[in-house]
Amino acid sequence: MNKSTTPPSTPNSGEIARGIRGSSLLFAGRCLSLGMNFAIQLAAVRYFSKDEFGVYSVALSAVAVAAVFAAFGMDKTALRVLPRYQSTGDLRKFSAAAQLMALSTFLCSLLAIVVVYMTWGFEHIYSSPSRSMDVMLVMIWMTPCIVLDCFVTSLFSVFGKPRAIFVRQHILGPLLRLLAVIVVVLAGGGIFAFAAGQVIASLIGVLIYVTLVRSLIRERDDFVCVTWHDMKSTAREVFSYSLTLIFGDVGFLMRGAMVVLIIGIFHSPSEVAGFQAVFPAARLNDIVIATFSMLFMPSAGRLFSEGAIDSLNHLFRKTTIWTTVLSFPLFLACFLMPEQLCVLLFGAQYADSASTLAILSLGFFINTIVGMNLRLIRVVSGLRMLILVDVISLAGAIGTNFLLVPTFGAVGGAWAILIGFGIQGIACMAAVAMTVDVNPVAWRLIRAYSLAGILTWGLWGAAGSALVAPVWMPVLLAATSLLLAWLCREDLEVANVFPEVARVPYLGRLLTTEQSG
Repeated sequence: MNKSTTPPSTPNSGEIARGIRGSSLLFAGRCLSLGMNFAIQLAAVRYFSKDEFGVYSVALSAVAVAAVFAAFGMDKTALRVLPRYQSTGDLRKFSAAAQLMALSTFLCSLLAIVVVYMTWGFEHIYSSPSRSMDVMLVMIWMTPCIVLDCFVTSLFSVFGKPRAIFVRQHILGPLLRLLAVIVVVLAGGGIFAFAAGQVIASLIGVLIYVTLVRSLIRERDDFVCVTWHDMKSTAREVFSYSLTLIFGDVGFLMRGAMVVLIIGIFHSPSEVAGFQAVFPAARLNDIVIATFSMLFMPSAGRLFSEGAIDSLNHLFRKTTIWTTVLSFPLFLACFLMPEQLCVLLFGAQYADSASTLAILSLGFFINTIVGMNLRLIRVVSGLRMLILVDVISLAGAIGTNFLLVPTFGAVGGAWAILIGFGIQGIACMAAVAMTVDVNPVAWRLIRAYSLAGILTWGLWGAAGSALVAPVWMPVLLAATSLLLAWLCREDLEVANVFPEVARVPYLGRLLTTEQSG
């Protein structure tokens, strides 16, 4: 007689299961918003000419750069600092730190807007401002919206509120932006109307988030009245950590928005468009780890503070394998069918971006499977180790970008991102091994990585031969992804995380472990 086995008990296993389950809810929300965000991307690519889309992409990337600097690392700082105050019950410091972070992000956002308008003014005095700069004057007002959105999302993550994040960030926000795009396209508006529509949608989204925050404050006892002196007492810890994130944030930009700006400096808007069109598609591989990180980092911080190293190991291993399995289908599609996807999604004029898409998808998949190492050291390691890892990653990113992008354009940017992720991954794994008693190369992890590599190599060989017709490739991709999930079923512990799945006919038997009794 067959029966399901119960996974080995682990300290805090209930919290770990809830964390994975909540992360999976956020992942489902991300997938939902992904469709709407991707529709916005496709609308821009299809609606504008290639040169116009290049101009819009440069302006959007500049806003992304401004938003990262304006955030000042407070969204990540909240995930490290606030859970510690919460676990010790120091509500005054908790409230003071939260308010200090919110105030800092708002003021930095206003500073970013002032800097952009001053830059435009100097360009207007000494020369004619570029069209991208003109569009940026409109889009820069998205900066405070983006920054506050990221910070409040981190705040909801600390309180374990995945449903609030699900509704606001993954449904309402993308839906508002998509509606703005539909209105502009139907009205026949140009690039400035398109930019203005995105700004208005973002402002409405922030107002909705403010309402949710007020409800959270009323229902929670964690927030108390604080004074300016209380905020000053937490400033040292808050800013000493956020300052260390500058190197990491610049490194993040060098694997995204800054690449677009560098291509725009050395190449034509058409080359920028060829890179930016496929970049969001390749970055779909990064969505899984970005989602799981929201609940992984607060949980890891609490477990480390409590000295529950066994539970921390279990959380790290399980979360890493979950992110690997869930991101595998997206990676396979972008890596093995790049030309078909480029023509289908963006049109024949973007067919030459296929190699860029394939290289980028590999880079983002590597970042996904080893990226939890970076999230772990952000909550458990000292400031010196964080700075060292970020400096190494930043040096690799800057070096590869300025070596490859001026000569090779979009393809060079893709290779720079791939190499940069590799350097960052190695540095983070070494930092984890030296900082905390967590094994970043545990056998279970190596096994999952190896299985993914072997399956990808096998499909790549089949796709390059005449044995498999292109029409059957999507079926093979789905079957291969399901096969990886089945091979990793013992590590996923699906029955523990999602008991409902175990009751689904066939699927439950496929993804849950069984033994003869």
